[in-house]
Amino acid sequence: MIFKKIILILIVILLNKCELPTENINYVQSPVVFGYIDAGFNRIDTLYLYWTSSLSSSHFENNYIENASVNLSSGSQNIELHHIGNGKYLPDNLYPNPPIQPNSTWNLEINFNYNNTNYNLQSSTTVPNTVTPDVMISDIQWQCDGEDIVFNENDFSLYQNQNNVNLIQSWLDNPNDVSFLEDDINIDSFRYSTKDCYTSSFASTPFFTLDIDSENQNDTIISRYLTLALETDKDMNEDGFNISYEAAIFDTLFDANAFKGPMQYTEINYNDYQGIDLENIPYEWGWHREPVNRINLEGDQIEFSWLFFNYFGKHITIIQPMGKEYEEYFEGDPDQFNFPYILRQGNINNASGEKSYGLFYSTNSKFFLFDVLEPIDSN
Repeated sequence: MIFKKIILILIVILLNKCELPTENINYVQSPVVFGYIDAGFNRIDTLYLYWTSSLSSSHFENNYIENASVNLSSGSQNIELHHIGNGKYLPDNLYPNPPIQPNSTWNLEINFNYNNTNYNLQSSTTVPNTVTPDVMISDIQWQCDGEDIVFNENDFSLYQNQNNVNLIQSWLDNPNDVSFLEDDINIDSFRYSTKDCYTSSFASTPFFTLDIDSENQNDTIISRYLTLALETDKDMNEDGFNISYEAAIFDTLFDANAFKGPMQYTEINYNDYQGIDLENIPYEWGWHREPVNRINLEGDQIEFSWLFFNYFGKHITIIQPMGKEYEEYFEGDPDQFNFPYILRQGNINNASGEKSYGLFYSTNSKFFLFDVLEPIDSN
C-alpha cells in the first residue's frame, strides 16, 4: 500500500513540475566546399560549391551555388576558377604553369552574395611531399592451407621510371580513353586466387606488400589509394565480344558480400552482339561490383589484397599522400564509411561569421599499373 502511494505521488510531481523543452531549433542553410589540387599530376581538380540540405528536403534539390568568384593563389600565382554548371568550378587551364610544388602553400578564396548577404570563404593547404612506392617482403609470415607463402619482391617492379604523368595524360583528361594500354609498356601481373586464405577478410593473404616509405614522407599522416579497373569490358572468354562487366570477379559468397557488398546485376542486350551462342551465355556476364575507387590507410606498409579490386584485367592504383587537414577531416574514420553521421572537422573558414563546411586539401600523386590474371586454383 505504501509503495502504491509513493508511485502516485511521483506521478503527480512529474505531471505538475516537469516541463518538456519547447525550444525550436531552426535550420540554417550554410555553404559547403570540396576541392583539391594535385602536385604529382600538376592538376587542379573540380571544386564543388553548394548549400547544405535540411533533413526535410530532398538531396536532389537544386542547391548549387553558381554565382561565386573563386580564386586560388600561391606566391605570385593567381588562378581564377569559373562555374561550369551544377556548382562545379574549374580554371581555364587544369595544369598550372609553373607547376604545383611540394611544400608550397595554396590559398582558396570564395566570394558570393546570397539574399543580400555577402559570403567570404577562405581556406589553405600545404602540399605534401611525394612518396616512393616499392614492393617489399612482408614482415608477416603468411600461410595458406598450412603452408608458408613465399613472396619474391623481384616479381614486381612497379616501373616508376615509365609510370610518369605523360603516360596517362590522355586518361586523366578522359577516363574512358585507355589507349595508352595499347602502347608497348611494362605492367606487373599476378594471378588471382579463390582460396579462403586469400578471399575471406581484411586480414587475408596479400598478393604483394607495398612500401611507400621514403625520406620525404615524414610529414605524411595518411594516404589515399584509388584503384580503378581499366578493362571492365575485357573479352575474358576470347569469343571476340567485349561485353561490359564480363571481366567482373564473380563472387557471391558470404565473405565477398560482407566485405565488398552484394554484386549488382546489369541487364545486357545480347541482341547487340550478333553471333553469340545465346544458349550458352556465361551467367556471370551480367554481374559486377563497382570499382574500388577509394581506400584511406595509415602507415607506410600496405598489404595489397583482394579488397583492392573487383575485376580481372589491367588496373591503375594511384597513391595520394595527404596533408594534416585531410587526416583531421577523416579522423577516427579512415575508411570513410563507418561513421557517416559524424560532423567532419573541415577547414573552410567564413569571414562573414556564418558556419561553413567542407574540405580543401592537396596531394602529390604517384601511380603504378598491374594486371589481375584469372585463377587456376579452387577451394
